[in-house]
Amino acid sequence: MRSKSYLKSVRQHRCLLCRRPSDDAHHLRHAEGGLSGFARKVGDEWTVPLCRECHNELHTFGDEEFFWIRRRVDPEAWAETNYETWKQKTTF
Repeated sequence: MRSKSYLKSVRQHRCLLCRRPSDDAHHLRHAEGGLSGFARKVGDEWTVPLCRECHNELHTFGDEEFFWIRRRVDPEAWAETNYETWKQKTTF
């Protein structure tokens, strides 16, 4: 799923890590069972809000799954819940 309006709605939430206003909708690379190939991006439904600082930290860290485990945050649960809520409020 690709949706600019959905990504905009994700960025309206606070950063999932530090609670500051978010700048980015980060695509969870390990969602959807880990897609093969570096050029493939998961669907927009697998995005979470991050401020620029936390987003840069995540990309610098490297191992995304371990990054979230260390911070005791379940980004997939947030993404699933947020997407379902958005779908119920939105007509395509």
